Amino acid sequence: MMKTNLLPTSWVSHAPGSLMLFGEHAVLHGYPAIACAIDNWLHIHWQRRDDQQLIIHSSFAQYQTTWSQLEAHPKLSFVVTLLKHFQAAYPEACICGLSIEIKSDINSTQGLGSSSAVVAAMVTGLGKLTNKLNDIAPRFQLGLDTIRTVQGTGSGTDLAAALSGGIMHFTPATQKIQRLADNLAIVSIYCGYKTPTAQVIQHVEQKWPNQHPLFRRWLNWITDLTNMAAQAITENDNDMLGRCMDMAHGLMHGLGVSDNQLDQLTHQLRETPGIYGAKISGSGLGDCVIGLGKPETQLKHALNIHTTALGAYCSQEVFHHD
Repeated sequence: MMKTNLLPTSWVSHAPGSLMLFGEHAVLHGYPAIACAIDNWLHIHWQRRDDQQLIIHSSFAQYQTTWSQLEAHPKLSFVVTLLKHFQAAYPEACICGLSIEIKSDINSTQGLGSSSAVVAAMVTGLGKLTNKLNDIAPRFQLGLDTIRTVQGTGSGTDLAAALSGGIMHFTPATQKIQRLADNLAIVSIYCGYKTPTAQVIQHVEQKWPNQHPLFRRWLNWITDLTNMAAQAITENDNDMLGRCMDMAHGLMHGLGVSDNQLDQLTHQLRETPGIYGAKISGSGLGDCVIGLGKPETQLKHALNIHTTALGAYCSQEVFHHD
């Protein structure tokens, strides 16, 4: 057990956003995926309290409770669920109250991994209360348990990217995270609407039963592309990586998770000088399309994505509340 007087008085945990690059949907069936951490950050300011109060401030909710009275909150589902999982796993670490202030630079409407960033920053910050969360593996498992409790499903790919940083190849069956590169030139366009991931997954399951022979082949095709893309990233072969993106989008279209708007944006990116290839990012039926490269002409509503080699971390900083 860590004594209270050995705990820091205040600290800040930071986690980057993330973006899926390859392997969407297949990763839910245990197949590999590629994702990257992006240089948009979520920050959590922590302050130790001398009582058992848990006081949470964010732009979308305020919540006050105690360790013994933690109850679900509709706007803080990931935060509260993670605190409950942490208390169950490490009760000896819950010896003091906490003031928790959440601030984010991540646009939560554009599929940039804001939920995973919250989870990554929470597990990293809670690591200050116990020496059992020093490594990525236990932090990842605690975060994944939280995501699956809240959403009912989830591969943890975005969480792995937020914890590790960089461009990474993730194998859910073994939870292996392989760093492929530190940075990648990506541009993103938000289509203007988003279908909840759970609804998209249900749509795919209804259209393609798990044992449908074409779906089983689809999983193999998309996995081949994911692995070829991983090799292209490590070899800095943008031409091959762009071709992999184009092919992957075609497979996502065949799966039924693209639509006219997403297809038009993808073709717009492909026709832009400086872009090597383009595809859907994420589960589909809305959200973002991404292109590889740096556009040489101006694209309306395009966002240049700056990837980051840095994953979630803690820093010492004076706690303040606006």
